[in-house]
Amino acid sequence: MSDFTLDNIVPNFRLDGKLAILTGGSGGLASVISRALIAQGADVALVDMNLERTTAAAKDVVLWAEEHLKGSPNAIGKVSAWACNIGDAASVEESFASINEHHGQPANILINSAGYCENYPAEEYPSLNAEGIMKVNALGAFYVSQSFARPLIAGNLPGSIILIGSMSGTIVNDPQPQALYNMSKAGVIHLGRSLAVEWAKYNIKVNVLSPGYILTPLTRNVISGHTEMKDAWESKIPLKRMAEPKEFIGSILYLASDTASSYTTGHNLVVDGGYECW
Repeated sequence: MSDFTLDNIVPNFRLDGKLAILTGGSGGLASVISRALIAQGADVALVDMNLERTTAAAKDVVLWAEEHLKGSPNAIGKVSAWACNIGDAASVEESFASINEHHGQPANILINSAGYCENYPAEEYPSLNAEGIMKVNALGAFYVSQSFARPLIAGNLPGSIILIGSMSGTIVNDPQPQALYNMSKAGVIHLGRSLAVEWAKYNIKVNVLSPGYILTPLTRNVISGHTEMKDAWESKIPLKRMAEPKEFIGSILYLASDTASSYTTGHNLVVDGGYECW
């Protein structure tokens, strides 16, 4: 008799009973991720700098769920909104503690999509800007990972951290100059590996998802009227197009799943349309 059953060989991507914290919660990528998480049964806490925008994003997710998940046998999870500067360790610790208390459980999933990019020639990069981007993109990734992991470690509970990196952490973008962004994302990738090694004994998976160019509302605004930029980017992508935000959901659900990625930690999953191949 085989020990294999349908339940133990086919991965389960449901997230019922899970609480996911999603930073950068009012952004274009987060708007799709949050819908996927709620559709899979998770509670979702959206975290961003601007509470008004984040609250509006949370309401949009709830309205979407009520429209698209009606008739589902699974209850729609709770969605909450929080203001937090992830570059401030004290703000992160306070916000994450409040989130756990509000939802009545420690968060099991962290997706850190907060971050930003600036374009300056390296020799002209203002020092205050350099400090600011590193504080949010690099130190922020560390602070949210710390505050997420502490209650899990204390309670001997498993968890999954997904840090949003970038292909810019392993290649140099062209034609835009963005040395500090590239540096910050390279740091995020190695942070993910380092935390994965340290926290494996606590059954906390830590992985990085590194996207290529994404057609978020912000990116659409950047390339609006600048076809030369769009053409330059797409000419270097084997698939000859930028990604839609929804094309990262499969990777997110894989890394968040208890079963599908149970042996995956410390990995940098690059989803870039083949950009790094050339």
